[in-house]
Amino acid sequence: MTRIAFLGLGRMGAPMAGRLIAAGHDVAVWNRTASRVPADLGAALAASPARAAAGREVVITMLTDADAVEDVLFGPDGAATVLEPGAVVADTSTIGPDAARRVRERLPDGVGHVDAPVVGSVPQAEAGELEVLVGGTDDDLARCTGALEALGRVRHAGPPGSGAALKLVANGMLVANFAVLGEALALAGRLGLDRDLVLDVLSRTSAQARRLKDAVPGAAPRFTVALAAKDLDLALDVPGAPTGGVLAAARARASAALADGLGPHDLIALADRTRKDSPMRVTFGDPATVPPPPNPFYSHAAHVTAGPMLYVSGQIALTEDGKVDAPGDMARQSEVIFSLLERILAAHGAGFADVVNVRTFVTDLGRVAEYGAVRRRFFPGAAPTSTTVEVARLFHPDALLEVEVVAAIP
Repeated sequence: MTRIAFLGLGRMGAPMAGRLIAAGHDVAVWNRTASRVPADLGAALAASPARAAAGREVVITMLTDADAVEDVLFGPDGAATVLEPGAVVADTSTIGPDAARRVRERLPDGVGHVDAPVVGSVPQAEAGELEVLVGGTDDDLARCTGALEALGRVRHAGPPGSGAALKLVANGMLVANFAVLGEALALAGRLGLDRDLVLDVLSRTSAQARRLKDAVPGAAPRFTVALAAKDLDLALDVPGAPTGGVLAAARARASAALADGLGPHDLIALADRTRKDSPMRVTFGDPATVPPPPNPFYSHAAHVTAGPMLYVSGQIALTEDGKVDAPGDMARQSEVIFSLLERILAAHGAGFADVVNVRTFVTDLGRVAEYGAVRRRFFPGAAPTSTTVEVARLFHPDALLEVEVVAAIP
């Protein structure tokens, strides 16, 4: 039996403390919000970190971030003020190797320290099946091995800081995999594949796909987007960390999810948001290798990198009864045509900003300026690619023009 203080009884901390109690250890606990401590935990609830840690051999912290760890250990009524030589602090929080070093250096002489973040979530914590990644000296680890083994498999990653570093690597991989899963599902959607079928196939080799496939609506989050973003920030703040790779892209995805208010949601929300936030990309441009267009109302090229395409047949200014609206009025017919095109595009989730090509057939090029004045109202941004030709006649004798478009669907 080891005399243990457990500080921080959040979603992970409470079941971890429960495992220590079930293993027969003498456990005192503290939590910033006492009302959140489970009534049936079976441990003495202390009024402060110092009171919980007094006379204890091992102090285990499970807190949100480095600021919280330092406050609980070194702030008013902090646990470090009462620790005796021979005691050891085992920090199971995810705070990174730099913060772990700061904590270690501030502890009183003779007090040991191991950084021991855990891999796993609430189910693993409840079952005592966490991976405990320990960085520290052999002597310090020996002092707390008995306690940590009640939480799961203890892995000695190396000298002080190694456990904290290995946890950043593990979480970086985890978060990036969820972002990649979202992009894979976006690709599947563009290819017309059934999402449930895709998830079933991917779940055979991807733990992240299995989590998304088996997710229960309304279930408590296992690992929030906010914590994932925090951990990616820690990983990419390491000197020499890649700044333009997959992890950086995953951090951008996580930051965007935070901006959308998804911080409290489970990390699976990152995959779903990425799936929905992978629109087609259209770039209009005029290569320097050819002369520029003679006017600013069209571009030479539209580069579509992704997204399904919509081809809209040529429209004339037909009314509901099949007659041409305003025979002889080029401007009015143009407005009717663009109204029809707008409704067709909207039916497919697109708008004029998604149009990449316009093809116009007019019966009199001498009146094309009337058409152009209307058209410019619908394309206020970058001009799409365009072709305008004069024809002898259209299929309806009263039609002055016909317009067809191609759009890239978001």
